[in-house]
Amino acid sequence: MRMRPTSKRPCKLERGDLRRVSQDRRRLLVGYHVCCPRCGFVTVALNGHEGLAITESEDGSEVTFSKPLRCLYCAVLIHLKDGLATLEEDDRVRGVRYR
Repeated sequence: MRMRPTSKRPCKLERGDLRRVSQDRRRLLVGYHVCCPRCGFVTVALNGHEGLAITESEDGSEVTFSKPLRCLYCAVLIHLKDGLATLEEDDRVRGVRYR
């Protein structure tokens, strides 16, 4: 699934949306708000936290995480490479889904 960078507020994100923190691209990248494609819960990915390195393309349309991000609600692993997300379900994943 292609993740969509957006400038919406974190409470308005939809499944598959990413929001850069800080929004000003001239400033230091702190992290991203990531709306889980599986359950729709927003999880924060902080650059440098627990070894996570976030890289972006020049225009910010393609984001890559050095390791998967675990959704705080459903616990699915979100692998993000060049703006494409793949989901990995392991034994920790909760059986919740919203339509």
